[in-house]
Amino acid sequence: MASTEAQVTAPSLTTPKRGSRGLFGLGYYSLTKLVAAESSLLSAVAHRLISRFIPIRFKQSDVYTITLEPEEKSSDNVPIVLIHGFAAGSAVWCAQLEALAKRRTVHALDLLGFGRSSRPAFSQDETLAELEMVEAIEDWRKEMAIEKMTLVAHSFGGYLASSYTLEHPSRVKHLILADPWGFPEKPPPNDKQIQPYPWMHFVGGVLSFFNPLAILRVLGPYGPSLVKKLRPDLSVRYKGTNPDDIYNYIYHINAQPPTGETAFKSMTHTFGWAKRPMIRRFNGISENVPVTFIYGSKSWIDPQPAFEIQATRNGYVDIQIIRGAGHQLYADEPESFNEVVLSIIDKDAHENKTSDEE
Repeated sequence: MASTEAQVTAPSLTTPKRGSRGLFGLGYYSLTKLVAAESSLLSAVAHRLISRFIPIRFKQSDVYTITLEPEEKSSDNVPIVLIHGFAAGSAVWCAQLEALAKRRTVHALDLLGFGRSSRPAFSQDETLAELEMVEAIEDWRKEMAIEKMTLVAHSFGGYLASSYTLEHPSRVKHLILADPWGFPEKPPPNDKQIQPYPWMHFVGGVLSFFNPLAILRVLGPYGPSLVKKLRPDLSVRYKGTNPDDIYNYIYHINAQPPTGETAFKSMTHTFGWAKRPMIRRFNGISENVPVTFIYGSKSWIDPQPAFEIQATRNGYVDIQIIRGAGHQLYADEPESFNEVVLSIIDKDAHENKTSDEE
């Protein structure tokens, strides 16, 4: 099947659709506003951007993809694939795209069920839902005719990229995990922990029936204002032509049917612990796949699992800490993040060249 292709700067890729209604039926999402916000966030990228909808087998879905070709191609030409985290999309990598595309092709995809990709229903079983999302990435790779790739994945995307590498190690040149979610075990309850009040248990139980971002869809047109109130820092990290671009982008990619969000919820315990922690499985990844963890020094993500993996894994494991960065480390300190990623890729290329000469 051929992919649907268009310039990302042309906001008329598909016909705008009315979205889910919000409070009292007042709210709706707009594809036109979503595309406009995305285009504005990416307007600082001088490279020619190509946006495409790549067809995959799973429920005849499409994976939205942004591609940049390099200024000068490297000898091995292994592409970089950027995978976003929970409730995000490919445009959050706007500060990485041009920097990483100097010598290599860069693809930023929207995970199935998120961003501008299709919203099929996933299994309610956490193992099957994870596998469905992983195989969607593999189908995407096949359609893109990519033999091998360097994966750079953030948060929930890092969890899925790790799972993908477990299933398809021969397709991964280097696994780069930026503040990955879902690695540690959920700690068992003990008497030393502060016990919540009974009403907190009740509220937590009620909220567990809802998706994490349900409130955004309930608020409808007031959703962007809520995102702005909760995350005023985003306008500093993402400077489009309009300071509200990032809030409109986040709202409109999450105001659509929340199938990816529902799949994420099925994979988690209360308060966001993974039901299937990656720490249990990670060392099953082929030792031939080098792994680099990158953490923000101010992030809420605990890097301890990475140090445990480094101590027990036979294959290459490196851990980098970016000073002053939080969980969105690629947006907090983009130059430092890009420098780390490029140094990893240059090192891989040098080692390949040396082995070829031998």
